[in-house]
Amino acid sequence: MTVHEDQDLKREFQVERLALFSDAVFAIAITLLVIELKIPELHAPHTDRHLLEIMSQELVAKFIGVIVSFLVIAMYWINHHLLCGYLENYNKRLLWANVYFLFTIVLMPFSSGFYSEYWLSGLITPVAFYTLNLVGSGLLLIRLWKIITDPKNKLCHNYPSPEKIRFHKMRSLIAPVVFVISLIIAFIDPVFSYYVPLGIPLVLLAIRLYYRKKNPAILQ
Repeated sequence: MTVHEDQDLKREFQVERLALFSDAVFAIAITLLVIELKIPELHAPHTDRHLLEIMSQELVAKFIGVIVSFLVIAMYWINHHLLCGYLENYNKRLLWANVYFLFTIVLMPFSSGFYSEYWLSGLITPVAFYTLNLVGSGLLLIRLWKIITDPKNKLCHNYPSPEKIRFHKMRSLIAPVVFVISLIIAFIDPVFSYYVPLGIPLVLLAIRLYYRKKNPAILQ
């Protein structure tokens, strides 16, 4: 084995470590979401109607919070996974940028729990905190795309097209933009604002249908 081949293997191993560490953080964060779901305590009378009433009061909001956060984290993981697919090298700037991004992912179970705990309470602070978390995630993921796809950094060889880069950057901002809209609405109608993030899957579907007709190659 030549020195050059040995260096390539070491570089490939370090890049793989970055991807595996990131996947582990995503897996832990997405698993911690379920901790917010507690089995409700049922007191007499022990009837299905009573149990359903308690579940509707205590669990519906938390289920919605978990579903929204699961979809958001899954969306960020897919974006990050595609990003790592282009990665063939690394530097300290990339490592630190990735760590900062992962911090926002680790914080998401708390943000989700804070958000769902005060569902329909009319409080603005939980919406603001969750929005700040998602805005940070979106902007830091865009920064990762910028670092990796910048030829000056020499981090990948097969660069994606500019259209594909713009598409993935736009996807990174979908959840933050929806939550910013939710935060603005919260100052007018706090209760309704909590329902706005449920539109994230619809926005994702609409964008996907649009690009499937306009430029299907971007989705591949």
